[in-house]
Amino acid sequence: MFTRTLSGGVALIGVTLLVGGVWLLMLGGSGFYALAGLMLGAVALGLWRQRRYALGVSLALLAVSVAWAWWEVGLDYWQWVPRVAMFLVVACIVTACYPQLRDTAGLAGARAVRNRLLPVLLGVLLVGGLGAFQPHPGSAALPGVEVAQAAPGEPSLEAGDPDWPQYGQNTRGSRYSALSEIDTSNVAGLEVAWQYRTGDLPVGEAAFQGTPIKLGELLYVCTPYSKVVAVDAESGEQKWAYDPQAQSKEWQRCRGLASWQAPAGEVEKSEALCRTRIVLTTLDARLITLDAHSGAVCPGFGENGQVNLLTGLSERAKASYYPTSAPLVAGDVIVTGARMQDWAARGEPSGVVRGWDVRTGKLVWAWDPAAPKRGKPLPAGQVYPDETPNFWGTASYDPALGLIYVPTGNQIPDFWGADRSLAAETYNASVVAIDVRTGIDRWHFRTVNHDLHDYDVAAQPILHDLPTGNGDTTPVVIVPTKTGQVFVLDRRDGRPVFPVESRTVSAEGAPAGQRPAPQQPYSSVSLGYAPLTEQRMWGITALDQLYCRIQFKRMHYVGDFTPLSTRKSLMYPGYYGGINWGGGAVDEASGLLLVNDIRIAHWAQFIEHEKALAAGYNPTGASGNYAEQRGAPYGVIHGMFTSPLGVPCIAPPYGTLTAIDLNSGQIAWQVPMGSTEDTPLPGGLPGLAMPIGMPTMGGPLVTQGGLVFFSGSMDHYLRAMDSRTGHVLWKGRLPVGSQATPISYQGNRSGRQYVVVTAGGAQGPGKARGDYVIAYRLP
Repeated sequence: MFTRTLSGGVALIGVTLLVGGVWLLMLGGSGFYALAGLMLGAVALGLWRQRRYALGVSLALLAVSVAWAWWEVGLDYWQWVPRVAMFLVVACIVTACYPQLRDTAGLAGARAVRNRLLPVLLGVLLVGGLGAFQPHPGSAALPGVEVAQAAPGEPSLEAGDPDWPQYGQNTRGSRYSALSEIDTSNVAGLEVAWQYRTGDLPVGEAAFQGTPIKLGELLYVCTPYSKVVAVDAESGEQKWAYDPQAQSKEWQRCRGLASWQAPAGEVEKSEALCRTRIVLTTLDARLITLDAHSGAVCPGFGENGQVNLLTGLSERAKASYYPTSAPLVAGDVIVTGARMQDWAARGEPSGVVRGWDVRTGKLVWAWDPAAPKRGKPLPAGQVYPDETPNFWGTASYDPALGLIYVPTGNQIPDFWGADRSLAAETYNASVVAIDVRTGIDRWHFRTVNHDLHDYDVAAQPILHDLPTGNGDTTPVVIVPTKTGQVFVLDRRDGRPVFPVESRTVSAEGAPAGQRPAPQQPYSSVSLGYAPLTEQRMWGITALDQLYCRIQFKRMHYVGDFTPLSTRKSLMYPGYYGGINWGGGAVDEASGLLLVNDIRIAHWAQFIEHEKALAAGYNPTGASGNYAEQRGAPYGVIHGMFTSPLGVPCIAPPYGTLTAIDLNSGQIAWQVPMGSTEDTPLPGGLPGLAMPIGMPTMGGPLVTQGGLVFFSGSMDHYLRAMDSRTGHVLWKGRLPVGSQATPISYQGNRSGRQYVVVTAGGAQGPGKARGDYVIAYRLP
């Protein structure tokens, strides 16, 4: 009776595979699933009739699936799971039932067959299952470059400050600490030194993503609602707090602060007040400087201690212009930009980049993409032209060259570009070198031509001095991008130091007027993304993998930069990246560039506005799956490319941490970043830590102690990894997840090295939220 019941389940799976497999064949896809469906049908018939051939067919199917997996994906572990696991389970069950089949050669013989075969199959299943808890690098073969590393020792402060005075540690954005008390030999002993809670718990779409800064004895952090708190860097005791009473916006976050210190010996009218300043931009578009010691608003700065960043912008800016990333202090100039409402409508305010006097708040210059050589601010009452590429990340600064390096976004709405302005075509998705004195750009480099995929340059550019091999160095700016390309440019003139080539990409499927760029730039330094294929489709089982293969074949996809169309079009990397705002870090001791990324495919489809409304799409809905693009001919429905189980349709990893040797431009190592422990795959049990590599936020910290610290994984850990290999040496459990970059500094009183991270959790219903600032040190 049991075998006949079992046959029904096997038959159902077989029919599903057969029908889906025939559909896939008709779409030009693999014939394996149709064959597997037929063979499962034979197994089901054998079980129903209680014939021993059921075992032979199930073993044959298992062998075919193994051979097929080997042929399609080699030894890629995660790609074997949906191809083989289900058929291995079927073989185990049929083997266990073998003595119940009527035409077996005697009960004793049938039991002997079962007793010999079943332990082997279960052993393979067990070993395969244990493999899910081991990290696997993914399908790409990595070269494994040998990288030299400086020996840990006394801090070499030529490469960094024992404090952490700026968002990226310094204006170079290197996120490198020259401290080495904590190193590969003792990091396993890290303990929590103190924990502080801001009391400003994020709710809704707010996110606590703040990377602290540290000056002297105080640590400063901003909350999602633009509040600033200062705590003792060695005890976590609050010293002061400042609340700007910022008006609420839909996208509440403050990723960081900046600081400024008056030159030694400078006499200030206000005596000691505000000789050291904390620089804050608020979510309701104000620029404020605070006295670092007391938290008092600096008198004489702007009007009543603040500058209105909406001045000079169109009326629309009141609703859609708000800073989210840390400002930059370049000498005596504060550099600001802001986020816009992506995808919403034409007519967004100007993306002008502005430089403000750090003492007075006076507007010194304005770089307007519509008039890039003007530099001088517009007269009072005039408005910078709308619809120019914006700057929503954090810039970098080279004081020796007097240049600010600004990463830019795109003209909104991002997915429609039929009538882009000259400014947009020139400066979208670029890095722009702006003279700190005049506000005029010296050069720019565009990372995407005619960006139609929201591939903003989100990460802070990193400044580095690259050895030439003859004892000299080349000053470079490193530009990580959402496409996974890393452009390494001479920061004096923007010329590529590592080769960049233009490759032809397809414009097939673009609607009339869209005019996608026929070529796109590719750097020889990259994270190794490859265009998607049917073979890279994934699932937990063969069933959802089959679904993903069918959908892939049905979608519009012609490789990198596939144009959006009125069919479902596939984007890989998706609009989150690649490398997003978390950016990277450079190990000044070894020449390694560390970057984390997101590896999720998205789909998008143009839809006429009337049809979208009739279908019930709502841009303000919780799903956020519709971009109106008012003023363009189409809106866009969009989402992650997932199976019905909610699992991404491409194979893991979904996020990695990669080390690139800047001396050769080659990948030194690449590891999946994060596990399913706190975000289990559908059907998985909470707490099972399968290190498949999950999407990441925030960025890495690298230290002279040979360590990389990272906390922006979807599981709730701060990890310390060996910078030479990527091996995890220690991890500390966080109360909730983190979306920020860790920092490291030296305590002024004790001389001890600390590592600090903020943990605010993730947005979304049912997600744990937090307001934690946590410091670690050795006992």
